[in-house]
Amino acid sequence: MFNKWVLTKLQAGLIILILALFYFGYQVFSAQFSALQSQQFTIKRGDNFLVIAQNLKSAGLIKDRLVFSTLVLVKGAVPHLKAGEYVFESGSTLNQIINKIKKGEVVLGSDEMVLGIPEGLNLAQISELIKSEAGKINLNNIKASSLSGKFSGLAVVDRKYNTLEGFVFPDTYRFNKAATDTEILERILKNFDSKTSEFKTRTVLNGRNFYDILKMASILEEEVPPADMPVASGVLWQRLRLGMPLQVDASLVYGLGRPIKRSDTVDFNSPYNTYQYKGLPPTPISNPGLTSIRAAAYPQESDYLYYLSRPRDGATVFSKTLEEHNQAKARYLNN
Repeated sequence: MFNKWVLTKLQAGLIILILALFYFGYQVFSAQFSALQSQQFTIKRGDNFLVIAQNLKSAGLIKDRLVFSTLVLVKGAVPHLKAGEYVFESGSTLNQIINKIKKGEVVLGSDEMVLGIPEGLNLAQISELIKSEAGKINLNNIKASSLSGKFSGLAVVDRKYNTLEGFVFPDTYRFNKAATDTEILERILKNFDSKTSEFKTRTVLNGRNFYDILKMASILEEEVPPADMPVASGVLWQRLRLGMPLQVDASLVYGLGRPIKRSDTVDFNSPYNTYQYKGLPPTPISNPGLTSIRAAAYPQESDYLYYLSRPRDGATVFSKTLEEHNQAKARYLNN
């Protein structure tokens, strides 16, 4: 009788163990949550694995915090769980979630910040962006000459203007929150050197200097949509070859620091007034991206000498003669 009772207990225990292992295995390899979009989750510095398990459960990202905690212990992952901001895809298994946290596959670390600089912003606009997102440097106050020892490309900047305009490459940057002003700026300038190196060869320059290409790219960035940049580049380089003033509004806006009035084309005495002064402006007027730099370096030749932007949709209307251009102005701008 006693042996039969022991056997029954052993059988029951074995069944429970098998069911527990089955449940554990199911939890480990089955989808933990279903959602239309991936889910974001933050692990704070100092959170231990029990806190992480509780927070994941509360966020609806795991089904069983005990199974999570057990698997973390079994995998020896306790000392390797990393703080930061994670994104978990819908259908992620428990194993995948733990592996991602163990490897530290973060979108953003807890001690990091992200700075996104769009194409076409000028220094003043980027300084405001950096101030709002990182509380850091004012780029307008930094002289190009102070950095030309480390970044030889800055030596081309006229000491009269001594600006970093054009050299702050548009990109998404990740910095440690403790990064100094110098570290932030040097990372951005190194990125500029790396991304633009292909445009500094003798073949690409073709008798031009890179600073002029950068100025042209900054104009294209402000004047026309990306698809029209190569043709507009050809128009502007051709005007320069023919000794014609560029007559671009974007340069005038930059020099004035405000929207233009028609009288400004005559009254505003500045080398940024490309209606009155021939040649390129003395500095870039924005910080261009690769699309506009490539268009400036590789202009598309055509018979066009004029263009305007159609107000209703921003499309570029090109013209071969002044008469055609005036007709386009009458049609699109004077109504």
